[in-house]
Amino acid sequence: MPLPLQHRGTRRPGRAIETDKFLLILATAAFLAGLWMGLGPIWVLGTTIIAVLIYIALRYPRGRPDWKQGSVETIHTISTMVTMLLMVYIVYLAGTSLKLPGAMQLTTAIAALAFMVMFLLGLFFPESPRSPLGGKK
Repeated sequence: MPLPLQHRGTRRPGRAIETDKFLLILATAAFLAGLWMGLGPIWVLGTTIIAVLIYIALRYPRGRPDWKQGSVETIHTISTMVTMLLMVYIVYLAGTSLKLPGAMQLTTAIAALAFMVMFLLGLFFPESPRSPLGGKK
């Protein structure tokens, strides 16, 4: 009987690549927490890597036998996580290093929030729904 947190199944032909959504959210949260606490970039990256390794060690205690993702899925998960962390860091740098008037700060905050919403929608709904206009392929 599989554990409740255990990944079930592997990639099936014709299906989207599955990523560990909680892993991506945990990495982003650890990254943002480190930035919020004022740690330097190396310390933030180090604490994020430690948080990710602790999560992987707890979720997949036997290592490779418990890790059901193939090499393509693993690379996809890592590249998605690195892309997300880079985008968060760029938005953070833009928000902290640029001195903008009040209206521009609000616009920057709204744009950052919109980016996060788009990322979460793409993470939880990777396949787009069918078009209501009835477009055919």
